[in-house]
Amino acid sequence: MRGRFTTVAWLAAVLLAAVNLRPAIASVPPIIDAVRGTFGLSASAAGVLTAVPVVCMGLFAPAAAWAAARWGTSRTMALALALLTVATAVRPLAGIGLLYTATVLVGVAIAVGGALMPALVRDRFPDRVGPITGLYTTALISGALIGSGGTEPLRAALGGSWQAALALWAVPAALALVVWLVVRPAAAPRRPVVAASGGWSPWRDRDAWMVTLYMGGQSLLYYAPLAWLAARYTELGWSAARAGGLLALFSATQVVAALVAPALARRDPRPAIVVGLLLAIGCLALIGVSPLSAPALWAGLLGIGVGANFSLALTVVGQIAPTPADTPRASGMAFFVGYLLASLGPVAVGFLHDLTGGFRVPYLVLVPVGLATLAAGLAAGGVVNARR
Repeated sequence: MRGRFTTVAWLAAVLLAAVNLRPAIASVPPIIDAVRGTFGLSASAAGVLTAVPVVCMGLFAPAAAWAAARWGTSRTMALALALLTVATAVRPLAGIGLLYTATVLVGVAIAVGGALMPALVRDRFPDRVGPITGLYTTALISGALIGSGGTEPLRAALGGSWQAALALWAVPAALALVVWLVVRPAAAPRRPVVAASGGWSPWRDRDAWMVTLYMGGQSLLYYAPLAWLAARYTELGWSAARAGGLLALFSATQVVAALVAPALARRDPRPAIVVGLLLAIGCLALIGVSPLSAPALWAGLLGIGVGANFSLALTVVGQIAPTPADTPRASGMAFFVGYLLASLGPVAVGFLHDLTGGFRVPYLVLVPVGLATLAAGLAAGGVVNARR
C-alpha cells in the first residue's frame, strides 16, 4: 500500500513539474502586442523574445546529464524548478534588459527540467514508457494551454498590466517546487540503477540523429504557430481575447492527442507519425491561404497533429538509449539540436512577416519543413520499432 502511495505521489510531483514547464513560454504570445507597444519592438524582435527560451532549451539540455550525474536527478529537478520560479517572477518587473535576461534563465530552467523527464520516466517505469510519457506530455501541453488561454484574462483582471499577468505564473511554479521537495525523499528508484554504457555516445549514433532531427522538426512546427497563431488573427481584426481563445483551442486539442497517440502507437509509431504530421502540414497551409474559412477547425486539427507528434517524439527519445542511465545523454542531444532547430521557427516567421508584410508566405514555408520532418519521423519510428 505504501509503495503504491509513493508511486502515485511521485507521478503527481512529476506531472505538476511538467505542467509548469510551459506557461512561462506560452503566456507571452497572447499579449505580445502589448509587450511590443511598451518597448517598441518589431515583429522580428518579438519573435526573438519567444524564441529565446527555445534556444536555451537546446543549448542547456546537455547540462542536465552533467548536473544529474553530479547532484542527482531529483536534486537537479528541484534546482530547475527554483530557477524557473524566480526567473518567472522577476522577468517583467523592470526594463527590456531584465525581460530578455530573465527569459534566458526561464529557458535554462525549462531545458534542464525537460531533459530530465525521459530519464525519470524510463527509470521508474521501464515497461510503460509510452503511456507514462503520454501522461507527462499531456501535462506539458496542459501547461501551455493554461498559459496561453489564461494570460489575457489575467491581464484584463489586473487592470491591463501585462507585467503582473506574466509574473503571476511564478505562483504555480513555486507550488510545484514545494511538492517536489516534499515528495522526492520518498521517491527513490525501485530498481537497481543500471550503469551507463561507457562507450555509447548519441553523437556517434546514426539512429540517434534521426530521432534528433524528428524531435527538432516537430518542435519547430509547434513553436512557430505557438508564437504567431494569435498574431495571425489579430492582424485580421480579431480581438486579443478572441485570438487567445483560438490559441487555447490549439493547445486543448494537443492534450487529447498527446495522451492517446503513444497508446495507439505501442506496436509501431510510424502510422501515428504520418497521420499527425499530414494533419499539421495541411492545417498550416490552410491557415496561410484561407485563415478565415474555418479558423477553429484549422487550429484544432493543427493541435491534434503537433500534439500527437510531440508525445511520440518524446517516447522515441526515451527509448533510443541502450540503458536508462544513458537516457539523459540521448535526451540532452535530442533537445540540444532539436530545440535549436525549433527556435528558428518563431524568428523565421517574424522575419518573413516583416519582409512580406503578412503571414501567408511564412505559413506556407512551414509546409516543406513538415515534409522533411515526416521523412525523419518515419526513420526514427523505424529505429524504435526495430529495437523492440
